[in-house]
Amino acid sequence: MDLAVMKLMFALLYILLLFALSISKADTLTMKDGSSLVGHVISQEKNILKFDTSFAGIINVKWEQVKTIDTEQPVTIMLVTDELVSTKHISNIEGEISQIKKAGEEWKTAFKSHNVSYINPEPWLLDQGFKISALFNVSLKSQRGNTVKEELDLDGEIRFRSLQDRYTFKGLLEHDTSGDKTTSDNWLFSSKYDSFFTKKQYYGAQLQFERDRFTDLDLRTSFGPHIGHQRYESDELNLSSDIGLFKVWEDNIIDTDYLALNWNINYDQYFFNETTQLYHNQQGLWDWEKSGKVTFISWTGFRFPLRDGIVASTELEWEYDSQPNESINKSDRTYRIKLGYQW
Repeated sequence: MDLAVMKLMFALLYILLLFALSISKADTLTMKDGSSLVGHVISQEKNILKFDTSFAGIINVKWEQVKTIDTEQPVTIMLVTDELVSTKHISNIEGEISQIKKAGEEWKTAFKSHNVSYINPEPWLLDQGFKISALFNVSLKSQRGNTVKEELDLDGEIRFRSLQDRYTFKGLLEHDTSGDKTTSDNWLFSSKYDSFFTKKQYYGAQLQFERDRFTDLDLRTSFGPHIGHQRYESDELNLSSDIGLFKVWEDNIIDTDYLALNWNINYDQYFFNETTQLYHNQQGLWDWEKSGKVTFISWTGFRFPLRDGIVASTELEWEYDSQPNESINKSDRTYRIKLGYQW
């Protein structure tokens, strides 16, 4: 046989061997309709299995459509009781997940699907370090001609989450000019700590600084404890609310301090196969000690993930003061289109 032909045959054999090895090291997902997918199990949360394929990338599969999963490496199942189970084979039979050890091993076990919290949970859920998430946005507008206007809005949030603790830092800056005149000069910075004493209940403290010079508020400082409830917490849906008693100091025309009831609401949820995210964040103060004044600020909008962490947003910011100074409206609305980056 010609030497060149032999080399070609060995090369083809080597390629086929590598392909066979790669297939053998992959995970197999068998569906109830009889079809199969080859790839790698990433995780499962809220009845959605994330499966990485070579032809379509990461896909979301509803658990009730899955018949069996066979993996090369053991996956970790976390039950609602926080018990951890490790296995290479999972079957879904009549609404049950059956975790089955392979032939020659000693036991098998079965449990209901609704008793499974996660498959391959993130390290922070196993009390291993922090999950870090962040979002930063910019909104910039420049107008030239009969009117010269400059508008610059920045906002951002970074969060550190462990099994028992959560640290959240937020900031925003709004600086607008018209000609040589500054029309808006506002900023806010907030730091918040939450300690979870159950899976859904937490307590903590918050410190916040705020300035709005065009409502004669040079600086508002608020600090105090709170208690809250985390109703949902996942990549797809988050909802939390808390209430606290804050000490507030205001520096404006007449400096004052008072005790106030404070509240926070944070909500976001993905729709349309995670192409659109609706969000609403609100925080407020009620001066029940002296004046009865109520102030709050909220941000409501839609966020559209683009690619590589870049997001576009449309947003309504609503500020309300039940007892503003003279010549100042009780409410103020700002509409924005923003571009940001998140991870």
